[in-house]
Amino acid sequence: MKFFPKMALSGMFALFLMGAAAPTQAQVNININPPSWGPAAPAGTQYYYVPEYDGYYDLQDKRYIVLREGRWTRLSSLNGYNTSNFHPVVLNYRGTQPWIRIEEHRTKYKKPHPHGMPPGQAKKMRSSGNYSRDRVIIVGDNRNDDYHGNPGKGNGNGKGHGKGKH
Repeated sequence: MKFFPKMALSGMFALFLMGAAAPTQAQVNININPPSWGPAAPAGTQYYYVPEYDGYYDLQDKRYIVLREGRWTRLSSLNGYNTSNFHPVVLNYRGTQPWIRIEEHRTKYKKPHPHGMPPGQAKKMRSSGNYSRDRVIIVGDNRNDDYHGNPGKGNGNGKGHGKGKH
C-alpha cells in the first residue's frame, strides 16, 4: 500500500520539474492612446496619414513626420497648424518609413481644394503678380463690390440694400 502513494507523489514531482523546465512565454500588450485630435485606432496601429500637412503622425513616438527640404523629418510639434482641423487616416502599415507609399496615400486621402489652391494662395499670387488669369481662379474678398460684382458700389454689408429697416 505504501508503494502506490510514493509512486503517485514521485510522478507529481516529476511533472512539476518538467513544467518548470519548459520555456515560459510572456505576452506584452502596449496600450497606445491616440492623441485627442485623432480617431481611435486598432491595437498595433503605428501611423496616421494627415492630409492637412501631407505627412504622418507616429502613434508610438508621438511625433509628426513631415517632408522638409527633401527629407522626411520627425518633429515633436507642428507650428502653424490647428490639430482640431486635422482629418487623420489610420494606416495599416508597420515599419519605419510610411512615406514609401506617399503617392498612394495622397491619391486616396488628400482632397483637392475647391479652387485648386490652398486657402489664401490665390490672394498671395495676385498680390505678388505671379499669376495668369487663364489658369488661376482668383478668390478675394471684394468688400467694396456690390453683390453684382460692380466695383466700389457696396459698403461690405451684404447685398447693398443699406442698413436698418425700410
